[in-house]
Amino acid sequence: MNESYKRNELRLLNVATGLTVVYAVAAVIIALISDSMTMLLDGAYSVIDMFVSFAAVLVVRKLNEPPNEKYHFGYAKLEPLMTAADGLLLLFLCFMSITLAVQDLIHPDPVEHVGAILVFTAISVFLCLGMGLYMRYAGKKWRSEILVTDSKLWLMEGTVSLGVCTAFSIGWIMKQYPNWEQYTSYVDPLTCIAIALLFIVSPFKILRNSLSDLTDACPPKEIMDRVSGLAQFCCEKHGLAAVEWLRLRKSGRRLYMDVRFEAQQDYDIKTIDKIRHDIKSDLKHELPELDVLLEFAVKNAAVNGTLNSSNADYANKTRGTDS
Repeated sequence: MNESYKRNELRLLNVATGLTVVYAVAAVIIALISDSMTMLLDGAYSVIDMFVSFAAVLVVRKLNEPPNEKYHFGYAKLEPLMTAADGLLLLFLCFMSITLAVQDLIHPDPVEHVGAILVFTAISVFLCLGMGLYMRYAGKKWRSEILVTDSKLWLMEGTVSLGVCTAFSIGWIMKQYPNWEQYTSYVDPLTCIAIALLFIVSPFKILRNSLSDLTDACPPKEIMDRVSGLAQFCCEKHGLAAVEWLRLRKSGRRLYMDVRFEAQQDYDIKTIDKIRHDIKSDLKHELPELDVLLEFAVKNAAVNGTLNSSNADYANKTRGTDS
């Protein structure tokens, strides 16, 4: 990610954090005055989103810091760690909401100030869906997993608001008919359960992706195919014999690759070193967030070359060695 993208990413996260604080406060106030379980779920979700937004700003600032003597590979692990914590919080919120909503079904209470809920959720639909779509677009363009994850929270919030607005509109219509009015107290807990069940899929997906990064699992197939294709392209471009093996792991936005090329028998050290630098330029041009360890194997000999990104180079300097 270039410097312009990093600045824009941090700026967008700051804007999202400010909007999240305003939204969370408003949602909690509406939940308290209306005594609505669904709005309480919406408010609790907004509070979690607020803390996640604050954490995201701090994490992005750390991600942009260079490696040091204690963290030779930088702070890339903070990104999946934060998204994993977010997934756990959402999962806990879903289970708690379902439990409380079931209690409300057993002992239903009428919801007050339905008009205020309808106005708030109608505004929320446009705000949250708009922010979510823009953050998803920006996250994919700038290769920011934090923005992509945060966009899911905004889109989920917008979906919740749409569901709440629809459900309470139906409840308000039911109140106009005496034969149906007795059932309006069930609209709130049933809506809360439906939304929680809709939510519960997303935390599992977030946790799965985050744990894969934290445990250095193999990245998704599309990433593997792209990196393997680049390695094969470099092999053919520079006249190398073959790609002997390739290992890849992912940590948030960063990729770490260990690859071994089979070189031609008549290549000398100087030629290998030039190829090493050329491959570095090719890979960094296509994947700026890639750290690579390059090895070259020659028949009856082995020539090892280390190809590091700026982060790894900095870490080497802290140990007083040359890459």
